[in-house]
Amino acid sequence: MAPEVIRQAGYDVRADIWSLGITAIEMAKGEPPLAEYHPMRVLFLIPKAKAPRLDAREGWSEDFRSFIEACLQKEPTNVSYWPLPVPHKLIT
Repeated sequence: MAPEVIRQAGYDVRADIWSLGITAIEMAKGEPPLAEYHPMRVLFLIPKAKAPRLDAREGWSEDFRSFIEACLQKEPTNVSYWPLPVPHKLIT
């Protein structure tokens, strides 16, 4: 769940872009960020913690890591959503 949704600050396509980034991490690593915590605890951690990132030392490509970074912006106004959800060479 996107930080702004948890904070009840609104929902729009940018929250879905956050979900896309989280889903990409989950598909790559086999589990979502903060999977070691109880789901209710995660709801408190998401707005406070730094946005998840992939570690280059784990072998993730620069393109994939920058895609994740573009999707997982804590400030919704930093997320581009037109003409593509995330204008990134990984998906164009």
